[in-house]
Amino acid sequence: MPLNFYRFLIKIFLVFIVLFVQNTTAQNNFKFPDNLKRSKINFKLVNNLIIVPVNINGVELSFILDTGVGSTIIFSLEDRNTLELRNASKISLRGLGNDEPVEAVKSVHNTVKIGDATSNDHTIYLIYDQTINFSPRMGFPIHGIIGYDFFKDFAVEISYSKNKIYAVPSQKFEFKKCKKCYQADLRFLDGKRPFMDIKHLTAVGIVNLNLLIDSGSGSGLWLFENPDLGIEVPQNSFKDYLGRGFSGDIYGRNSKISSLNIGPFELRNVTTSFPDSIHLAEISVKERQGSIGAAVLKRFNVILDYQKRKISFKKNKFFNKPFNYNMSGLTVQHNGKILSKKPDFRKVNQAGFNVVKDNSGKIKSINAIEDILLEYALQPRYEIIEIRPGSPGDKAGILKGDVIIGVNGRDSSRYSLSEINDLFYSEEGKKIKLTIDRGGVVMTFTFFLEKVI
Repeated sequence: MPLNFYRFLIKIFLVFIVLFVQNTTAQNNFKFPDNLKRSKINFKLVNNLIIVPVNINGVELSFILDTGVGSTIIFSLEDRNTLELRNASKISLRGLGNDEPVEAVKSVHNTVKIGDATSNDHTIYLIYDQTINFSPRMGFPIHGIIGYDFFKDFAVEISYSKNKIYAVPSQKFEFKKCKKCYQADLRFLDGKRPFMDIKHLTAVGIVNLNLLIDSGSGSGLWLFENPDLGIEVPQNSFKDYLGRGFSGDIYGRNSKISSLNIGPFELRNVTTSFPDSIHLAEISVKERQGSIGAAVLKRFNVILDYQKRKISFKKNKFFNKPFNYNMSGLTVQHNGKILSKKPDFRKVNQAGFNVVKDNSGKIKSINAIEDILLEYALQPRYEIIEIRPGSPGDKAGILKGDVIIGVNGRDSSRYSLSEINDLFYSEEGKKIKLTIDRGGVVMTFTFFLEKVI
């Protein structure tokens, strides 16, 4: 599974900080029917991110469930014709270092359902910004993000290994004694996002790191450079694109730290991003040293109880999986559809017979002549949008803008975007053969996956 491909999904932090301030008195409370004690919600785990079905005013949407956000946000309705947002008013959001405000709509008194839980008085923000669109990188429509508004009412157990969430009203939940679990306290420095302390060995000794629990980041770990705490970029690192904020693209260095300890659990060689210092004003919070992303969280069965300010970790089947970066160097996104023409052998018409004779004129065989129908179909268009310099994909000659039409001898339509990216994170030395459409010219490139670090 890709562990850091969706580092571009790192929060548009200033959106949330502004929304914290502008939030209204609407309660946004989720409740179960009176006879229900626990709800089970199935989710898709795509590139380490939790995708849950959310119903807003009767319309089914797909949202990222994200501990790192404070408000319910819609940023895309690309495949939905209509959505009623009630009592709407236009507002403007402004990010640091950006002179142009971002237009948004604030809507109150909406009905939102997640599983069996319903909020009948919900505030939603719709943001007009085409750069905030996760769908192309995910390969299917993603309409928004929800976090605190859901977590605040329940003890939420996330089973990454089973793709299931179990929610229990917090007042009816008690943490059980568990010898194989680690429980820690949560803090809410900005009121709505959970932070926890991690003891970490740096150049100055063992220090306490205050880290955001961020299930909406596909990365492993983010750390902010701090010489006083001994947080420095390892020598073995590489420059990379880390994400996007209101003020533009965020760059930094990617590396690995030798170990990360969460209570008694030690994770080895954890992928870690260090954003450039010029971006820290946009993404940091006072007293915060970084964040724990979903590439770490997915290795545990996690229980979050915001009201009790507790979190619990229990190892799952992903715990010992290695942390890897993209070993192809290629960033691919879903960019519309392409028209394909292929034979359909299931739709065959008999057009006559062909008689074959031998040299003496005797009939040797009679063969049916069949028409093979050509069927036109739309299939996903997978486009190369970023190439890491010096990577296997770069050295093979692949270019930005190339469109993948075949993967390892199979038509690209047989793969989801997630499956293509899984290949790029799969195994050092694995052979990858891509068939490319470059401006109408079909080309084939072969390379072998190489670890960056």
